[in-house]
Amino acid sequence: MADGFAKFISLDMSLSDQGRGQTLRSFAMKMVFISISLSIVISLAVILIGSALGLLPVPLAEAVSYSIAMGWIVGGLVAGILCTVLAKAILQLRESQAEFERLSRTDTLSGLANRRAFNQEFEEIQNNASLAIFDLDRFKSINDNFGHSAGDLVIKRVARAIEDVFGDFHCVARLGGEEFGVIVCGGERKDRVALIEMARVRVACLSVNFEGNLLQTTVSVGIAEIEPSRSKHDTFALADKALYIAKAAGRNRLCHSDGFARVERNETVGMALQAAS
Repeated sequence: MADGFAKFISLDMSLSDQGRGQTLRSFAMKMVFISISLSIVISLAVILIGSALGLLPVPLAEAVSYSIAMGWIVGGLVAGILCTVLAKAILQLRESQAEFERLSRTDTLSGLANRRAFNQEFEEIQNNASLAIFDLDRFKSINDNFGHSAGDLVIKRVARAIEDVFGDFHCVARLGGEEFGVIVCGGERKDRVALIEMARVRVACLSVNFEGNLLQTTVSVGIAEIEPSRSKHDTFALADKALYIAKAAGRNRLCHSDGFARVERNETVGMALQAAS
């Protein structure tokens, strides 16, 4: 019985519950009902004891009527106030948790998603998407020549430029340092690559004013297709290798992993044919 009562009065709501308003109202109604009921029961018990001892200043029926009326008025008022305060406290706690969760998934410098959020999104994507890794070219020279404040400003502006191209539909994140990751979803592969190229051009056209100095930078980009038959680790490794090739080829360009994969396959076939002959 005690377990059943505890279950009845419990606030069955997690902090991530979407129906919080309905749940809180239900909880408040439970508390008001219980408070009034307990108030009436206790008052009646006191009245009966007083009646048995001959201590009631009014007739028993009148005392009972007063007790029930006051139980509804006082008990309901007190319970209503307490439940309102509790409901506000719970909602504030939920909002604080939501804000904490948002901050835990956000890169503080760029305002983009951080690596944790990116990895979670990356694990959920199965196909019809491309992974692009952006890396600022010769970023160290900006920090060395103008200081880390200039470097931070460049990262902020580059992050905004990349985000403006991809919008909210695609996952854009700062992976760390001067490296950004984008999961480009939907459409044809050529359209995804065109969007990535647009972001590269947008960064190349940036001019960042830092204390009267116009700073410019470019990005190199490595791309790999996300496929169900390939592990996420291998996909990231392919994009990273494509990025390395883009850097080695002169920077400020993109390289798709399928391009060097075909070259490697052709070289392997050629070597096999030579060995066979």
